[in-house]
Amino acid sequence: METLRTAFASIIEHRLRAMLTTLGVVFGVMAVIAVTAIVQGFFRLYSTQLEGLGAGFLLVFPGNNQAQEGSIRRNSRLTAADADEVERNVDEVLAATPYFFDRRTITLRGQSAEATIMPTLETYPLIQNHHIEEGRFFTAREVRERARVVVVGPDLARKLGLTRAVGETVRLYGAPFTIIGVMEEKDGINPIGQNYDEAAIVPHTTALSLTNPNRGGILLIKLKEIDDVDLASEQVRRSLRRHHRLGSGEPDDFTITTQAEILKTFEEVSGVATWVVICIVGVSLLVGGIGIMNIMLVSVTERTREIGVRLAMGARKTDIQRQFLVEAGTLGGIGGVIGIAAGVGVAHLVSALVPDFPAPFVPLWSVALAFGFSVTVGVVFGLYPAARAARLDPIEALRYE
Repeated sequence: METLRTAFASIIEHRLRAMLTTLGVVFGVMAVIAVTAIVQGFFRLYSTQLEGLGAGFLLVFPGNNQAQEGSIRRNSRLTAADADEVERNVDEVLAATPYFFDRRTITLRGQSAEATIMPTLETYPLIQNHHIEEGRFFTAREVRERARVVVVGPDLARKLGLTRAVGETVRLYGAPFTIIGVMEEKDGINPIGQNYDEAAIVPHTTALSLTNPNRGGILLIKLKEIDDVDLASEQVRRSLRRHHRLGSGEPDDFTITTQAEILKTFEEVSGVATWVVICIVGVSLLVGGIGIMNIMLVSVTERTREIGVRLAMGARKTDIQRQFLVEAGTLGGIGGVIGIAAGVGVAHLVSALVPDFPAPFVPLWSVALAFGFSVTVGVVFGLYPAARAARLDPIEALRYE
């Protein structure tokens, strides 16, 4: 406690110098905390939304990255016929829908907004666990008849200045569409990375008729049971292989991904991104450590006479060494605390300033890691000044002016 008191007294006495010394540590820790909070905020939101779909959720993408180049058929596509095939022939499948996305401008009485277009079937609310708040969703008949109807997300309705959206006519794909419903607020992104609340959901057949009739996409599949997702995934795979008429020696021309695999992949990507940033920012912390070492060497020189008095009064070399190590560690710790607070503030500021940005999340491990590393940097770079102070000759130190 006496050593700590002495360290704080010395830091307070030279507070401006101490503040400037810890800036490298402050900025390094701030960057680590801010980036970690932003990345973890994205992951937390994404995983929450994905878990909300239920464990029995499959995504099927065209193509197969695991197959050798040139071994799969060219222009492999997934269509509405594939979704129908899976839904009819696989008992474990509750519902399936084709799905693709597009960015288009939607206009209403001269006011326009960028919207994420989601062409799908009438089973979308069941599969995505995303339901109607106002009005209704389109029906199977409207899908067959290629009706020009649209269901909008709440944020998109607000961007168009609509308080009562149902019944309004908007222009999309250069054609008039009638708004028949508004989805409930979901506040997040779907498995493909699109914002639910800014979506314009239209019948799949309608979108194809106004764009490209041969356009493919992906399949969204909802399972009845989640006891054996792998078994259901294998049966979906066999059904699609039969429908695509793939031979026994031909690889799949599609890729099936489960909810657990999507979460694992996203967690790995976010983890790698976080650690890459931490490693890069570590350079800043090392620079801060060098600054601490320099100022501690100056401090040793300035306090040479004080060290001589302490040694003459019976202080051991280990006491002197501990005094300077604690002071260096305290400088690093103070920089860490300030950096943590600044990092949290920056993350929340970014979230507040950027539209539709997820709320940041600061895990305890990142705080402990940042603080521990900042203190460690201070102690490590304080070793040489502390050893130099402990090696001083008491007689020479007392004579020092």
